[in-house]
Amino acid sequence: MTREIIGFLMLSGVALIALLIWRNTRKKRALQEQAIEKPIPAAGTGKFKALYVSTVFEGRPLDRIWAHGLAMRGNANLGVDSSGISVVRTGEVGYLIPASKIAGISAASATIDKGVERDGLTAISWALGDTQVVSHFRFVDAAARKEFENEVLQLIGAQIG
Repeated sequence: MTREIIGFLMLSGVALIALLIWRNTRKKRALQEQAIEKPIPAAGTGKFKALYVSTVFEGRPLDRIWAHGLAMRGNANLGVDSSGISVVRTGEVGYLIPASKIAGISAASATIDKGVERDGLTAISWALGDTQVVSHFRFVDAAARKEFENEVLQLIGAQIG
C-alpha cells in the first residue's frame, strides 16, 4: 500500500508542475500580447524551405516571444519580395517581416534551446512595432541559405561581400 501512495504522490507532483508551467506560460503570453504589436500576416508563399527556430527580444537571446503564435518551432517556407520576408509556417499563422523594419541579417550558433554548429542559424533582426526582435531560421540546403541571404541583403540595400 505504501508503494501505491508514493506512486500517487509522485504522479500528482508531476501533474502539478505541468499545470504550473502551463499557467505561467499562458500568463507570459497574455502579458506579451498586450505589450507587443501583432505581426502583419504573410503575403504569399515562399520558395526557401527552412526550420523556424525562434523569435526572441534583441539583446535578450534567452527570452522567447510567446505572443501571437511566435513561440512554436516548425517547418517554414520563406519568401523575399519588395514588401519584405514572408514566413509561412506549417501549423501556425504566417507573418511578414516588412522590408522597412529589417535592421540586418547575420549568422548565429544558438538561440534559446537550439544549438548548432558555428554560424548554423540565420538571424534576422527587425522591429515588431516598437519592439526590436530577432527571428532565427535553420536551412537544410546551404545553397538555398546563401541565395536567401543575398536576396535579403539586396532587399535592404546592403552591400554583398
